[in-house]
Amino acid sequence: MNRKILFAAAAMTLLTACNQEEIATDPAAGRVPVTLSYTTVDATETRAATNLNQGTFASGEAIKVRISNTSENYWTDYDFTTGEAGAMNATDPAPYYPAGPQNIDILAYYPATAGTTFTVALDQTTDAAYKASDLMVATITNQAKTTNAVNLAFSHMMAKLIVNVTAGSGVSKINSVSILNVKPTVTFDPSLGSVGIASGEATTIAISNNGAAVIPAQSITGRLLSIVTDKGTAIYSVPSGKEFQAGHLYTLNITVNLYAVGATNAITNWTTDDNSSSPETTEVFPLMPDKSPTGVVAVDLGNPDGVKWANMNVGAASETDYGDYFIWGATEPFYQPGYAQVHPCTQWIEGKTGYNWDSYPFMKQDAPTWSNITKYTVADKQYEGIWYSGETFIGDGKTSFADYNYVDDAARQNWGGYWRTPSPADWAWLKDHCTWTWTDNYNSSGKAGYLVTSKVPGYTSNSIFLPAAGKRFEVFFESSNTEGNYWSSSIHDSDFANYFCFGSDHIVFSFYQRYFGLSVRAVYDPHE
Repeated sequence: MNRKILFAAAAMTLLTACNQEEIATDPAAGRVPVTLSYTTVDATETRAATNLNQGTFASGEAIKVRISNTSENYWTDYDFTTGEAGAMNATDPAPYYPAGPQNIDILAYYPATAGTTFTVALDQTTDAAYKASDLMVATITNQAKTTNAVNLAFSHMMAKLIVNVTAGSGVSKINSVSILNVKPTVTFDPSLGSVGIASGEATTIAISNNGAAVIPAQSITGRLLSIVTDKGTAIYSVPSGKEFQAGHLYTLNITVNLYAVGATNAITNWTTDDNSSSPETTEVFPLMPDKSPTGVVAVDLGNPDGVKWANMNVGAASETDYGDYFIWGATEPFYQPGYAQVHPCTQWIEGKTGYNWDSYPFMKQDAPTWSNITKYTVADKQYEGIWYSGETFIGDGKTSFADYNYVDDAARQNWGGYWRTPSPADWAWLKDHCTWTWTDNYNSSGKAGYLVTSKVPGYTSNSIFLPAAGKRFEVFFESSNTEGNYWSSSIHDSDFANYFCFGSDHIVFSFYQRYFGLSVRAVYDPHE
């Protein structure tokens, strides 16, 4: 039970140890109220856009104040409200200093409702939600008794992002802005005023354009902002391990053009106005218009992440059509249109000799061998015995199509919109959450493959058909109607990429050399 720091005046008659000098300097005979005020939090408050809680609190804001006798760790909680010009008003009961010479410790925090865990609002487009997310703490230790107001200086415990997006060339309107990949929760110790490491599943924070939001201090890699325009969605990414520190302000001024986004990121200290800067420039490609062929449908199989599966292969005219065959990282097949089902394939695009390393798009041209891949390579791996010139090569460390904004993704580049090649996790979900039924003659089409039906409650009537479309190697067309081979979006290592393979007696996830021509079954992912 908390020990109240409240001493009745009548009790003072019992303090025989008090001498005349102490009482003479204490006009209220030891009963001195604790009076508080606050300094500017950081400019005058206007709206939630950029400078709420920046300069001063609005009148009537609730502040939780905890007071303890310095010699004893017993905390008593009091409720204060903010007034004009830095004033703070205590509600009943009001705190008092101890009657004797003891000093006190004071800890105040805002918002007053903060508990032992604190989670920022996921939609901070309103003033109220922004304020409720802006955790601030002020501490005073060993405060001697005084009749003057004790001034509290509040510090921001979150990081603040201001995002100013301008519609550039080819873009007419900015519809919405969101911060991506944010862990929204921290632990909070109301006795110390300290916060823990950001935690919780990474999520999205809605923010007003030309506005602000606060997030727990954390490191974010890759996608940071989603900017929805009238021409599609642009994604702004940051370098690996971008640190967002508590009490710091990060201003991103971004112009969205039809083809790319250019950004300069100015970082200033939120509480001390330290105008240090760290300029950055990046390019992000806005979402391509959806150009999927007539008949393509995104089938919902119940994935809670919202990922849906196409009902046919990329390049196919129907769900039983095999479609096109792609080298991993190539966005078009190597034969002329109209020859997709021909065996063997003889109508090659100029400069291509078949599905082999010579045709691979990311290859050092003067020495085309499997070990000379120049894109999507293992970071810091020095290949042995490569480059005829004797030079070594350091990989780019990129492992999936997402790392290059899907410019090499056959699904995205052919169908646009939110379509992409499935990740290994997508294929694993499909395998684990669906019933797989082999058929030798699906819908009397003569095509073999698997009917994949959802096992998720509420979606068990939904299914897709994956034809056993075989594969292409050199000029050969192999294993059609007996085996299906479908690319994933990521590499396995420096020369193999992950893929999904099946036959009537097996369903496995493995890896294949990237130059083989395999099928692509797209997924529809509104988060990408």
